[in-house]
Amino acid sequence: MEKPDRMHRRPPAFGRTTVFTRLFLPVHLFAILSAAGTGACRTISQSVSLGLLVGNWQPHSLNDEPRFTGFGAAGATPFFGIGLTVPLGGDIGLRCSVGYWSLRDVKKIEKVHSLTLYPVALDFKYWLVPDDRISAYVQYGGGVVWGVENETTPLGDKIRLARAGWGVNLGAGVDIAVTRRWGAGMLFQYHFVRFKLPLGGVDDFSGPKIAGELLLFL
Repeated sequence: MEKPDRMHRRPPAFGRTTVFTRLFLPVHLFAILSAAGTGACRTISQSVSLGLLVGNWQPHSLNDEPRFTGFGAAGATPFFGIGLTVPLGGDIGLRCSVGYWSLRDVKKIEKVHSLTLYPVALDFKYWLVPDDRISAYVQYGGGVVWGVENETTPLGDKIRLARAGWGVNLGAGVDIAVTRRWGAGMLFQYHFVRFKLPLGGVDDFSGPKIAGELLLFL
């Protein structure tokens, strides 16, 4: 019998290996890069972080007062805040923050046509999973709240009154280290805020706040 022609033989095994490699090489590289990116991320509790908060703060008393019926429709702005968190060691950090919130366009209802609050707080932050890139946490502390009331007199003159209040904060949230430099988070917090003298006819601005946070690790 004649030997089969070499040109009609089955391709060598390394040909199949080459095709396999070409098909799965992108997946392989993606897995390697993902693992490298994960290793580059720091754990939450080891990093000084600067956070930018944007959310909603809703004082309960403004819903109950007739002059402010319809919270939000009267021109409440989102809550904006910026905070610096410094690890103290282990699973505890110290957070210093300042915020801004305003209620505007109320002059048709009341002579007070805008209220603005600037909370300045110092909070302790307790991470529940400090050695990971994702960690839930609890946060508690307090601070002062600077309130500004802008009034319009019957003659049309504008009066600006400012006074200080005090506040206690209690909240919880989650931090996520996405890369070595950037992260994200979510915070739910309850503010207990009181003023000795009323601001716009209200001395209690206590209420819940929910906010998203963009984190920059320094």
